[in-house]
Amino acid sequence: MAKVEIQGTDGQAQAQTTPEGELRVCNSPYPPFVQQKVQPFRQYLTVDGLEAGSNDMGIDGSVTPVDFYIGASPSNDRYITSLNFLVAYAASGKPYLWADGAALANGTRLFYENLSGERDIHEGIKSNQDMFRLSFSPVLATWEIRHTDALNDYGYFISTDLTKMGLSSGIKLDAGSTQRLVASVQDDATAAVSFDCIAYGFERFK
Repeated sequence: MAKVEIQGTDGQAQAQTTPEGELRVCNSPYPPFVQQKVQPFRQYLTVDGLEAGSNDMGIDGSVTPVDFYIGASPSNDRYITSLNFLVAYAASGKPYLWADGAALANGTRLFYENLSGERDIHEGIKSNQDMFRLSFSPVLATWEIRHTDALNDYGYFISTDLTKMGLSSGIKLDAGSTQRLVASVQDDATAAVSFDCIAYGFERFK
């Protein structure tokens, strides 16, 4: 195979290929001097998808399910890479999210909408165990913590890494679209002292 070079205006080689046709490059220990086209993103899932909307998911959705969601940006591609849930309650050792001894009937459905329709992340979070499984990691025996969000309340936090679902950049919400990432409360969750979710990720702009 003939040698191939890319030369600069001074005639010096700027890049070249190997005999196997591979482009030779070197890793830089510092970022390039170009405009950064990504920015961090953090927002609660809210009842209207807006940053200032209500994020209190401890509501009664047993008759009419209530959606809490992150919508697409009007101008930037939005990537959601992780979700952080807080669940808090008054008494220690609650066996289920908001019930004393039995899992919820419908729970909370976690899904996203894209061009091909709705895709479930979890079809119904009905118990603490369902929530723990979303963390993709073993649960420690000391999962319950004290003074969660209020004096003497109990509860826990879990974080869901969406990149572990085969989505290397997380869930993409295309700019200007109606795509959403949704937690739909389908049961009576009013017994929760606190129940909310924060989405983390980044936005890419032109």
